Amino acid sequence: MPELAATPPVIAQAAHNAQPYDYRRFVAKIVDVYDSPLIRAYCKARFTIININILQMLSLCLRGKKRILDVGCGFGLFGCYFSSMYPEIEYCGYDLNARRVREANLAAERLGLRNARFNVGDARDLAIDEQYDAIMMVDLLHHIDDTAKSTLLGICASHLAADGRLIIKDVTTRPFFKIAFTWALDVVMTKSFDMWYWNEKRFYQKLDRHFDRIEMYPITDWLPYPHVIYLCENLADRDSDAMEPGATDRR
Repeated sequence: MPELAATPPVIAQAAHNAQPYDYRRFVAKIVDVYDSPLIRAYCKARFTIININILQMLSLCLRGKKRILDVGCGFGLFGCYFSSMYPEIEYCGYDLNARRVREANLAAERLGLRNARFNVGDARDLAIDEQYDAIMMVDLLHHIDDTAKSTLLGICASHLAADGRLIIKDVTTRPFFKIAFTWALDVVMTKSFDMWYWNEKRFYQKLDRHFDRIEMYPITDWLPYPHVIYLCENLADRDSDAMEPGATDRR
């Protein structure tokens, strides 16, 4: 019998930052695909607030994870960023606003991203069936009420793979001048006075119900925002002796 030709190996496309690159040009390429000057201005503002340092921290939290869910994806700005930066991921974003979702899908199409999709969905009553390797929420939780927030955390925890991660970028409640600045900007952006900020203790109390290990990373920035990232995992198959300093093991 003639020998069958060997199937060529599938070579994964390397991450964009696997070699030197121009961050500003990379970001500008994403921003420029949006037609509306107002959306482009908003995107530039968001890339100023959620700057390269925060994006790199989120990237490290996502490392090794393929199926990514982003709840509260907005115009798809960060979804397009991560999907462009890491072609190997499968990104899925949800947002309440149908117009924002349309803009997000259009932006992904113009960027040639086949690994990103955006859907309409309310974080307060999110209906998902799939399991994900990582679920991310960026500045979402303080915009939904406490009851809905607690429910959403449970939904996210139940739709993570066994070695999945929940990644929350939000704000904390101190120092006062930073949370006051954040509240004022949120009022301007949302045209509402209703915000539900949680301090670190409240986050830990709620997350402790679902995760063995919770890490908190406060972020000091030149802008007066009390940024913080929470990285949450379950450790059933991990060695507790390998824990890093500062982590909370709740087994």
